[in-house]
Amino acid sequence: MFVYMLNIHLILIFIVNICQGIERPLVIGHRGSAYLPELTLESQSIAHAYQADMVEIDVCLTRDNQLIVIHDLYLNAVSNVKDIYPNRSRSDGYHYVIDFDLNELRNLTIHERIIPFTNTQVYPARFPSSSSIPFHLATLNETIELLLGLSHSTNQQYQLLIEIKNPEYHSQYNTSISSILISTLQAYNLTESHHPIVIQTFHIEDLLYIRENLNSRLRLIALLTWNHLNESSSNFDFYRSEEGLQKLETFVQAIAPNMELLVNFAEDGSIINVTNLTVLAHKYNLAVYPWTFRHDTYKGNFEQLIDFFHRTVQVDGFITSQPDIVIELLEKKI
Repeated sequence: MFVYMLNIHLILIFIVNICQGIERPLVIGHRGSAYLPELTLESQSIAHAYQADMVEIDVCLTRDNQLIVIHDLYLNAVSNVKDIYPNRSRSDGYHYVIDFDLNELRNLTIHERIIPFTNTQVYPARFPSSSSIPFHLATLNETIELLLGLSHSTNQQYQLLIEIKNPEYHSQYNTSISSILISTLQAYNLTESHHPIVIQTFHIEDLLYIRENLNSRLRLIALLTWNHLNESSSNFDFYRSEEGLQKLETFVQAIAPNMELLVNFAEDGSIINVTNLTVLAHKYNLAVYPWTFRHDTYKGNFEQLIDFFHRTVQVDGFITSQPDIVIELLEKKI
């Protein structure tokens, strides 16, 4: 019965896509979009304006248990925290989100991602990290309000893909970030599989906890990578196997693997061959949304890359920093 209900949820995903007129793979705006500092409300707004089917965000907890939208567990790569709070770093030199209350984080300004302590911009072609424009961190509540407000004002359906950052790390502080997330969503009556919220995390056991212990009916996605990267204690080797995918089918609707788990690349970036992961995932009714497609860093022919993943690998969606470019390339092929 449980598997049957989850298959119904999968059908609902396709119904939502049909209602939105989507005849191509989904396009998910990674951290909003690449055109303004990541994950700010402004960056998210651009992704929505470019008609991304979903906007992907990351959430961490503050010291006072507020959900803040930020990719890293620390603040140094995207903010002026070392200038505002010079004496609040830990012994490793980093300022961690969970060491600050929300009101303290409101004092920070956000810039394009840099390598901490060097001021070297990670993606040089993107918005200048030296800009004096005062971007700010957003809370999950503000992000949801943006989503709902835009849906109301444009009469279009927008969707949000929420990544829970490192639940195991947060559990060290005697708190369940997943429980707080579900409670926050419940306050907005965002609880059903057809609602515009999807949750993902690298800690796959937390997804099972959300489904079984928190009784959430929201759509869930299992992020997959290599074990040696230590994104979580989950055994990704197992979850990429047929047995693992068969288990995932019982509580998630999709997988989001590193693109290199679907395609073997040569050192020069050329494609060697396709793995069996997409075929196996589809065998167990799991959609496949690989990450991260970056037009500004890919050294080969980006159009050919998107076409290959679309036509040959047959993925169900793309997680990309440039949703507008990927949408244009996909619709050009229809």
